[in-house]
Amino acid sequence: MSAAPVKATGRPAVHIRALAAADALAYKVLRDEALRTAPDAFTSDYASSVGRPAKEYAVRFGALESGSFFLGAFDAAGQLLGCVGCEREQRAQQRHCASVVGMMVAPGAQRQGIGQQLIAACVQAARHVPGLMQLVLTVTASNTHVVRLYEQAGFRAWGLLPRAVVVDTVAYDKLHMLLLLTADPFPACRSK
Repeated sequence: MSAAPVKATGRPAVHIRALAAADALAYKVLRDEALRTAPDAFTSDYASSVGRPAKEYAVRFGALESGSFFLGAFDAAGQLLGCVGCEREQRAQQRHCASVVGMMVAPGAQRQGIGQQLIAACVQAARHVPGLMQLVLTVTASNTHVVRLYEQAGFRAWGLLPRAVVVDTVAYDKLHMLLLLTADPFPACRSK
């Protein structure tokens, strides 16, 4: 992997944009590597995913305005360094909610602020989706660096699922987190 150009701030200069069908292969390569190197961070596993054709991932990319999309962080050479997804609930009574999924940064590009830029862009895009009021996510509770990343983006923990993922007989808890996108999350709703 080539190194990303570095700005004076010490952060790599990345371009964040919505993923498109043409990005499916780069996404698959990044995803397979993330599943292989950080199996406790995902509910999917490497063995079940490695044989999946790249083109199958393109349907997940969606469109920003729908509330279901994936964003990618690209270096100056156009290499995908990281991505994050937002998947809006499809059931009518849950359309106000979307899940942040598939946050990953290539091992050689980690701890350089790319994850922070991706989650900020995801939240910003979600705030512009009509009717979308909140984002939820799960994160491996022992991954304190990533928990802090989400907290800095405004997410707050609301629950813990013990033993949510088991990798090679080791159980990992998942922390559930929430971010309200509007100051008044239910402006047209009555409380009962």
